[in-house]
Amino acid sequence: MPHNKGISTEAFWNAGVDWVWDTFFQTLKVFNTWLIVEVLQPMRAVYLRMPIVATFVLVMGAGFIIGGIRSAIVVGGFTLFIALSPWWDRALVTAYMATFGVIVSTILGTILGSLCAQNKYSAKFILSVCDIFQTFPSFVYLIPVMMLFGVTDTSVLIAVIIYATIPATRYTVEGLRSVPQALHDAGSMSGVTKLQRLLKIEFPLAFPHIMLGVNQTVVFALFMVIIGAMIGTEDLGQYILKALSDLKGGGKGLILGLCVAFIGLAVDNLIRTWAEKRKKDLGID
Repeated sequence: MPHNKGISTEAFWNAGVDWVWDTFFQTLKVFNTWLIVEVLQPMRAVYLRMPIVATFVLVMGAGFIIGGIRSAIVVGGFTLFIALSPWWDRALVTAYMATFGVIVSTILGTILGSLCAQNKYSAKFILSVCDIFQTFPSFVYLIPVMMLFGVTDTSVLIAVIIYATIPATRYTVEGLRSVPQALHDAGSMSGVTKLQRLLKIEFPLAFPHIMLGVNQTVVFALFMVIIGAMIGTEDLGQYILKALSDLKGGGKGLILGLCVAFIGLAVDNLIRTWAEKRKKDLGID
């Protein structure tokens, strides 16, 4: 087929975007303004005003409470590396965007996964949907939201939420479906309602597995935040892109990449340590 002579649905999708823009322009504008002014900017300001010492106390304190001195030293080491780099403030911007995306994605994924896990057919369906969405190139999620909200943090964060909701949903479904049927039957025989069984039996047992999903959600969110630098976000991803385009930027790009990795590894250490302790307490595995 000659170049630009094939069959394309481009006109259909352009018309769809134009219809959404024309129909919901005012609503989208109000939502975008509210989210940026009332939520994102205050949250970003809080992160940027956080002193390094306070951040160390918070991170190492969480590590000590969850995993003792070893975990505190590990996460403290990751944080120290980032703090000693010239991009501490950009790392905080990356952390703020990832935090917002993870919170919303976890809430949506947990609710959606809990609803779909109640039936084996809906569970199979939602897992198939997750498989399909996970095969899409990550930048695909940026294109439609960028058309609707422009080059703003809102566009990146909506793409982050869509992408990061996938593992949150998957692990919630798998965790709830892994609860032994005997416990379902025991709960039903004791006269509990479906909601009580979900909250008192299924969720406590599935929670360590769900938290591993949150761990993956953090990784997905960080990845998408960095990809969001393609449309101009002011986080570590922007500097990584600049380093990649610089012939002498290899060392700088490596340090920036390690900063992003260490954010994810610090969270990974905390969540995995807590999940393993919780599994031991529940007698799982």
